Amino acid sequence: MNEDKLTAAPARRRPAPPEQTSEDPAVRAFGQVISTAVETAMSKLSAQSAKDNVAIFVDYDNVYWTLMNRYRHDPDHEDPHRNLFDRLWAFYGMDNIRMFKAYADYEQVDANLTSLQKKRIQIRHVYANGKNEDKAKNASDIELSIDAMETAYSDPNISCYVFVTADSDMIPIMSRMLYRGKHVELFYVEDAIAKHTDIRNYAHESYDLLTFLRVDISPKNPSDYVEDAVAYIADWHSQAANKTKNLGPKWLRDGLADYLAIPSNTASQVIDLLHRGNYIREELRTNEFGTHKNIVLTGETAYYAEQES
Repeated sequence: MNEDKLTAAPARRRPAPPEQTSEDPAVRAFGQVISTAVETAMSKLSAQSAKDNVAIFVDYDNVYWTLMNRYRHDPDHEDPHRNLFDRLWAFYGMDNIRMFKAYADYEQVDANLTSLQKKRIQIRHVYANGKNEDKAKNASDIELSIDAMETAYSDPNISCYVFVTADSDMIPIMSRMLYRGKHVELFYVEDAIAKHTDIRNYAHESYDLLTFLRVDISPKNPSDYVEDAVAYIADWHSQAANKTKNLGPKWLRDGLADYLAIPSNTASQVIDLLHRGNYIREELRTNEFGTHKNIVLTGETAYYAEQES
């Protein structure tokens, strides 16, 4: 009798459970540190590469009047460490700056053009037709923005656009540059920027000019200058060359700012104190140039000023 040979099917093996691994928390933390360090290094490398070709646009009308009126700080300061142009050359490097333009109505700002040219600044004179400071600032804003936009098309190699201003009027052109993939940097004045729109949001990096230029921001007390202001007015009217001239409000403000070495805003506050203290009065006087305001000392003040001189 032949027996059928039965072939038993091989038993199916159960899949082995996944190997249990436990990552050391220290290893995980180390990996995160390395990853963060690499990302930071790559970001810095990218930013540094963007600064290889720099174009600087200075709204000089705006910066000049803001720093002079509020802090009596000349942007073209005699001290290189407090000079706007010297500091920017040092900050970005002479080999990296491809364009360095400053926009202003140079008939209105007290600028030494020879000094600027020696610093290799490309002077852009924006004629404001004798308009006031605000109108002149707007004219410079427009010219600067047009030039920056034209540069973006004519010279695509410029990778970093630097805007130096003291208000928020540069936001539109800065926004355009961001959309074009440019690296944008900003130099601004902290207490001059608009409160409703922070211009710093439109730049990759931003720097406060007051810190950058080591501006003296110590408060000035207008009452400390009243006596010297009276002496200045008395002396001005005593000079023979001024006998037929009028000492108008703006002339007095600018004269006191120079004489007392104080910001124009502080000089205006001193004049206000002189008015409220009845040290001075305004009169209308006619001369060869027409009828204009003339600020003179009141009778009693003039008497005491004469006695002390």
